[in-house]
Amino acid sequence: MNVDRFLPKNRMARAAVITAITLVAVLIFTQLLMPGRGDARGTPAAVLFAGLCKGAAAAIVTVGVVLLYRTLRIVNFAQVAMGIAGTILTFEFLQYTEVPFPAALALGVALSAAIGVLMGVLTLRFFSSSRLFLTVFTIVSASVLAGLGPQVRSLPFFPDFSKRTTAENLASQDPAQLLPFRGLKFQVGSFPVDFRFGHLLTLELAVLVFIGIWAFLRYTKAGVAIRALAENSERASLLGIGVGGMAVLVWMISGALAGVGVIARASITTPGSATGIGFGVLLPVFAAAVLGRMTNLPVAIGASIAIAVMSDAWNNSLQDRAELFDLGLLLVIATGLLLQRARGRSETGAGVSWSATDEPRPIPQVLRELSTVRMTRLSLIVFGIIAVLVFPFVVSTRNVSLGQVIALNAIAVVSLVVLTGWSGQVSLAQFAFVAIGAVVGGSITANTPIPFWFAVPLAAAVTGVVAVIVGLPALRIPGLFLLVATFAFALVVEEVLFDERYFGWLLPSDVDRPTFFMIDFENERAMYYLAVATLVLAIVIVTNLRRSRIGRTLIGLRENEANAKAFGVRAVRTKLVAFGIAGALCGMAGAVLAAQGRAVSQATFGVQESVDVFTAAVFGGVSTPFGALLGAAWFQIVEDFARDRAILQAFLQRGGTLFILLLAPGGLISLINVARDSVLRVIAQRRQLVVPSLTADFDAEAEDALLIPLGENDPSSGLGALPVGTRYSLESELYQGRGQRIVDKLKTKTGGRDAQAMTAAARAADDVETGAAPA
Repeated sequence: MNVDRFLPKNRMARAAVITAITLVAVLIFTQLLMPGRGDARGTPAAVLFAGLCKGAAAAIVTVGVVLLYRTLRIVNFAQVAMGIAGTILTFEFLQYTEVPFPAALALGVALSAAIGVLMGVLTLRFFSSSRLFLTVFTIVSASVLAGLGPQVRSLPFFPDFSKRTTAENLASQDPAQLLPFRGLKFQVGSFPVDFRFGHLLTLELAVLVFIGIWAFLRYTKAGVAIRALAENSERASLLGIGVGGMAVLVWMISGALAGVGVIARASITTPGSATGIGFGVLLPVFAAAVLGRMTNLPVAIGASIAIAVMSDAWNNSLQDRAELFDLGLLLVIATGLLLQRARGRSETGAGVSWSATDEPRPIPQVLRELSTVRMTRLSLIVFGIIAVLVFPFVVSTRNVSLGQVIALNAIAVVSLVVLTGWSGQVSLAQFAFVAIGAVVGGSITANTPIPFWFAVPLAAAVTGVVAVIVGLPALRIPGLFLLVATFAFALVVEEVLFDERYFGWLLPSDVDRPTFFMIDFENERAMYYLAVATLVLAIVIVTNLRRSRIGRTLIGLRENEANAKAFGVRAVRTKLVAFGIAGALCGMAGAVLAAQGRAVSQATFGVQESVDVFTAAVFGGVSTPFGALLGAAWFQIVEDFARDRAILQAFLQRGGTLFILLLAPGGLISLINVARDSVLRVIAQRRQLVVPSLTADFDAEAEDALLIPLGENDPSSGLGALPVGTRYSLESELYQGRGQRIVDKLKTKTGGRDAQAMTAAARAADDVETGAAPA
């Protein structure tokens, strides 16, 4: 269904109609649907004004998200994080130095803009890559920037943070004591809420930003170039526009907008709130951006303000049900996706791809049959099997439990191989599906007579159905929209699923570990082998799926969806099958994880875990199960090793991921494959074998030169000094096993006849060439 046909064709008239509909919807929601407090029904004007101010700050951030995606097709999860350091710098200047407010504000925004420039320069490495890796880059960068932002307090012109007094720490939480016009105080309506200069500042900054962005894009040469880049980057490049420079400029503007937005937010809440910003604040921003189709700035701005106003109205009336508002945002996103057109410009622009890199090349058959290669592969496989089997006998019980968790979490990462690596669909909800499987499987085991061995497939089936339902609205417009929908779903699952007011009847309080004949899985070693067996089952399913018709169809859709549709492939249905299979694998892992942990806890299944699963898959290599296993193992081992050292954990996980992505966008598995191909290339050269699949990326003439003598023949020595037509024989002194010489082998009866026949044929050929009569 396309709602555009119901709107006027004129742009001004359409904007007026959309604005009027939005205002009416907000008024109905806030004044009629909200019960209010006490005897007064509806929402007070003061609450609406507070929501307006928060919405204005959020709208500034939303503008940065839309501008970046509209121009470069990048979903920036670091949009808020880019403004953290600048916000802290601004308020540190105001509290501990004599720097005036305008200068402090300018310095904070400048720092955020500089961070944006740095992000832009780094993303140039991925400019032609899949948007999947750019998205992971921004996700990892968000965590890095959030961790490094507070380090601004350690600058030498600020007092030592560890020596600050309690009064100074308390003052830093009150923006009214740091901003100008400290005595300014006013109220809106009769509701007893005081508003300060920060609220007026937020509205002023928002108006200036909106007018400035509009004027910049419309009237400046750089703005026109950015608009051209948003339409078609290849055409803009042909017209002489410096695409790389414009990309960095857009990142700089986005960083400056992040700084202004987060500073405005801190001015009406607390400056210290900038350090505690998580992924949850991105949900309303992304919801507003999706409603604006990531291209329409006025609609996105209006949606952002409306969402903030309705959120404050909801919290005023239903403060103890705040999590349901996020559920409402998820429904709004799903509805907005269903009402939009199946394909939009934002998803069909030149160079846009949400697919992962190609699968790694297998070992060529000619080399696989060599005994050296065959024995090496067999040795590595045997060593891996022995290491997995012996592991629980040589480590402590704590590490055995860690091995159980690694194996089960790896299943969620492997599920992304089907969904992202082969189908090309992005999802940030895989661990949310694991949570559903854990709750359903644990509830069946704990509250019904159904045994564990039947509860696991039931939980997998239920989770697979839920995954299909989640993917259905967003698959009409893939890429960004599926990413936002799954991200919103992960947040809702974290907040709603584990709330006893809604699902107390389903949540298991105690989950017993299963038994199988004489095997009691209360034993940690037995439970370890069960987790490993579950992981092996998942890998077998994924491997066989790749060889099946469904797997080949998914690869075909990823490579060229238009061609696949021309052959009668139903793209949406096939992708939903991938969603269902990936969800079922997560549900199976969740059911076993509930038994492994003997309980189900909200702390285990947060949205951060879903983000980490997605990041680990891309870090290891999302196109192959082995790469996914590498990523899962690395992230889980680092998390356990640096559990009490947050900085070290962030450096190894986030910093390591950034380093690997900058070095090899294909993930860790691509580096391993490059090393493997180098070794195979050496083996092929020593065996004088030409293997095209190993030399496709190299100069053919250079490769041929490796198989022939490097110098010219010397006519005065060696073979070149022999007369033309001269034949000779040279007996070899080499031995061939147990004392038998090669020359003796050649003197057999059959060999003698062959040699005589070849000599006679050569003489006959010489006679023909010289014209002599045959003997």
